[in-house]
Amino acid sequence: MMQIKNARATERHIEHIKDSAQSNIADGHDSQHDSAKPVPKKHKARLLILRSGAAGITENEILRHCRLSSGRNYISDLERRLDIQFERIDEANPDGIGSHFRYRFNKRADVQKVIDLVNSSAVVNGHLPLNQLDVDDILKLYPDALTAE
Repeated sequence: MMQIKNARATERHIEHIKDSAQSNIADGHDSQHDSAKPVPKKHKARLLILRSGAAGITENEILRHCRLSSGRNYISDLERRLDIQFERIDEANPDGIGSHFRYRFNKRADVQKVIDLVNSSAVVNGHLPLNQLDVDDILKLYPDALTAE
């Protein structure tokens, strides 16, 4: 009987570790330090937008991956805060009813502005900023043709 209880406790512990690892990766970090605070949804949304690459991201993708009420608000906030403009592409919904926007960066310099905001906010709010490897990986997602004016 005791072996069954121990086995169940071990299984629960392993599931907890798996869930934590998957959550950290989805949050944009491969590991979470004990001293780091939980990552806010705004930070998660900004990382998702950055990692969308040249293909861009839809409002629905932001909602689905970050569990937010409005993906459009996070795009608009970045535009206002950083004086940037995203390209907006109107796409039909898969069910054929209505449409939504796909947002893409217009300039690589705008990508860097969002990276700088993410890192400064992370420092202020006590969670992990992007390291140089993360920054390099993000910038590789945007073609050289997407250059500053």
